[in-house]
Amino acid sequence: MLKNYLFISFRLVRKNKAYSLLNILGLTLGITCALIIFLFVHDELTYDMSQPENIYRLNAAYHLPNGGGFEEYAASGPVVGEMISKDFPEVEQVVRFRKFDDAVMERPGSVEREYEKIAAADSNVFNVFNFPFLAGDPTTALLEPMSLVISKRMAEKYFKRIDVIGETLRLPEDTIVFKITGVMENPPANTHLKFDFIFSFETLKRMHYHLDSWWNYSFHTYLKLKPSTDAAAFEDKVRFISRKYIPDQEDGSGYKQEYGITPLNRIHLYSNLRTELEPNSKASYVYIFLVIGIFILIIACINFMNMATARAATRAKEIGLRKVAGAFRTQLISQFLGESFLMTAIAVVLSILVAALGLPFINEFLGKDLAFISTKTFWLGILMITVAVGILAGTYPSVFLSGFRPIDVLKGNFRTSSQGNILRRSLVIFQFGISIFLISGTLIVHNHLDFLRHVSLGFDKERILYIPTRFGNRAEKDFKLLKEEIEKSASVVKATLSSRVPGREMGNNVVRLGWDESAAWSDMRFLAVDHDFAELYNLDILAGRDFDEAFPSDENEAFLVNESGMRRLGWKDSKEAIGQKLKWQDRNGYVIGVIKDFHFMSANVAIEPFIMVMNKPWSVGYLSVKLAPGNLEEAIHQIKKIFTENLPDKIFEYSFLDQEFDRQYKTEERFMSIFTFFAGVAIAIACFGLYGLAMFIAEIKFKEIGIRKVLGASSGGLVLLMTTDFIKLVLIAFVFAAPLAIWSMTQWLSSFPYKEQMNPILFLVAGAISVLIALMTVAYQSVKASLANPVDSIRNS
Repeated sequence: MLKNYLFISFRLVRKNKAYSLLNILGLTLGITCALIIFLFVHDELTYDMSQPENIYRLNAAYHLPNGGGFEEYAASGPVVGEMISKDFPEVEQVVRFRKFDDAVMERPGSVEREYEKIAAADSNVFNVFNFPFLAGDPTTALLEPMSLVISKRMAEKYFKRIDVIGETLRLPEDTIVFKITGVMENPPANTHLKFDFIFSFETLKRMHYHLDSWWNYSFHTYLKLKPSTDAAAFEDKVRFISRKYIPDQEDGSGYKQEYGITPLNRIHLYSNLRTELEPNSKASYVYIFLVIGIFILIIACINFMNMATARAATRAKEIGLRKVAGAFRTQLISQFLGESFLMTAIAVVLSILVAALGLPFINEFLGKDLAFISTKTFWLGILMITVAVGILAGTYPSVFLSGFRPIDVLKGNFRTSSQGNILRRSLVIFQFGISIFLISGTLIVHNHLDFLRHVSLGFDKERILYIPTRFGNRAEKDFKLLKEEIEKSASVVKATLSSRVPGREMGNNVVRLGWDESAAWSDMRFLAVDHDFAELYNLDILAGRDFDEAFPSDENEAFLVNESGMRRLGWKDSKEAIGQKLKWQDRNGYVIGVIKDFHFMSANVAIEPFIMVMNKPWSVGYLSVKLAPGNLEEAIHQIKKIFTENLPDKIFEYSFLDQEFDRQYKTEERFMSIFTFFAGVAIAIACFGLYGLAMFIAEIKFKEIGIRKVLGASSGGLVLLMTTDFIKLVLIAFVFAAPLAIWSMTQWLSSFPYKEQMNPILFLVAGAISVLIALMTVAYQSVKASLANPVDSIRNS
């Protein structure tokens, strides 16, 4: 019997090529997209799952004095982990990392220098974390100063082999020469610990780092707790540990520290603190995509159902004859389910092939390393999808088709039930409801991104490139000389040196409201600049003046604050702020100017209070260059030539400020791109379903159309008659989908500090697009039915 069913199913697939192709194509498209989404979701949900359990990251925070707020960091002072380990037996081991952003690594004797992902770590790092070793002893690899463990890809990159124990690499900026003591496997793509070079913590002492600080929030500390530990109770115990060790410092400054822990496997999706090791994702985005994947799979099944029932009239006689010949309804249901499973199996196989071929492009787009999981669980999941889709897509058509009464069919009185028509229309409404929701979401996300890109930032970012200096301990004359030489170029309008550039996070610092050591502290974002910074970036000074070379005292006695900083310090307006005394580090000075608030870091981040001071050599991080109108390539060539002549041992690299600023919206941009793509897929699959319903309607109204034409109805009138029903379905879908889309996108926009009011027209546009797509989809069947010979319609119906 089974062999017979399979034979009939294959014959039907081969005989009805167009129908089978549309059905298989719809299923393939839906399953492929769902498969890719599930791979993406699996990758996100298993971030850092390759590491052992019971590892938690220590987060540090402090309450600002005078009600200034609360700042929370993914890092902590280097001494905190040691104190916690000493005081709490729940802690099994502590590992600290000190990340070095874009540090230069070179092979001695080579002229090639590369910026790499480098960190210092405690010697027990390989006992706590799962970093498999290919060479060397993980228990002793980082015991000695200047010892270094590198990844497999770095060994191949620098030495063309992995047996590199005993070889040396160096940090040219600090003239530190490392001896390689181990080679580890490449870190997986789904971990936030993506270090290719890990050197010993002991080396930091040689680099003159102070490792007894509670306030230097640049060390990422991880605690491995004993298995029986209650994490929540432990967090409560360590929350205010600083009060035990540095109460005088906290009371004197007004800053109250607080500590918390985050499970390692929750960092990627649930942590968005300052000083994260890498930009994290959002759990909400992951679950949104998971729901979209499920919806696309359901839409594909609905499409299959509508296409199957659209062929009801052509299968009716076959079913009638089978029933007359003695076939039971259960046998017919088994046959139709078999056809559904066959098409689903074909679609699943095609989906795996398409997904495998498309993964390289998808990985490049997402910045991921997605791959088919080579486990029994994954392939069991594929089998479950096949079974689920086969049952979901085939159950209703099989029950529907097997329920025909043979006497009605053979007499030519075949009709469909009103309940069946209602269900089919409901399914189309559901399909287009999802499509309208996705189109609306795409338009809103695109509109928000457009707002972020074009909102007034409060400074000029056009035709500005910046060069990371990374000059190490060079003298001040090196900075000024390079700047002066670059400014001599005809392609350059102006240049300026600063500790940060717009788009980069500013560090925090503290100032006293007066010169008295007992004066109150206040926390501010901090920016070190030279005389030309405000002019180059076209900042608006509301009161007072800019730094000026005519006032030599500005270098040690002058401060600029922004409007938010002015309010943080307690002054009501900019005029009141001018001349106020401030103390920063060893500088006693005055506020000489108030700058209008501008989005220094991003329009996605609330503007914070900050203070500007004059550069010191150690504070210079970037050289910004404003280019004159003209050939950009020629300007860059000239700047590179000047840079190389002045600093022949340094790497020349640059970025355009406007491009780098736009990259800050990469998460939202990727979200929009994925949303747009899958909205298109959902619409395409929904169109298959609508096309199937149009076929169905055309078949059951074939005789009615013929009679109407005989009675004088025009082809245009008949097309309008047939398409009106479909437009009604789309409009009903819009009524249900629009409120859901409005609520969902309002929730999404609420997470951004700056946003444009949601435009209702965008939802109407989404509805109009859906109507247009529906019209284009059913037009062929409608026109075909209206142009048919009425004699044939009446004779053959």
